[in-house]
Amino acid sequence: MRREAKDEVLRRLKSVEGHVRGVEKMVEDGEAGYAEIVQQTNAIFSAIRRINTLLLKDFVEERAGQEGASEELISDLVKAIDRVTR
Repeated sequence: MRREAKDEVLRRLKSVEGHVRGVEKMVEDGEAGYAEIVQQTNAIFSAIRRINTLLLKDFVEERAGQEGASEELISDLVKAIDRVTR
């Protein structure tokens, strides 16, 4: 994994961790309604999806580059990942 991608994944994972702790507190306190909790868990799910997208794009860029793929092909693959993961 490229250092830049690794740093970004770790940053995002720490953010998700904090978000999960916040939702855990909401549940423990019992003051938040179901809709609020579901909204927050959906936000966590979306953040994890973005992490997966970042990982997949980094993998394609790294692996395709190692295999000698053209910059155009790599760019097309990354664009396809963006379209599929939205």
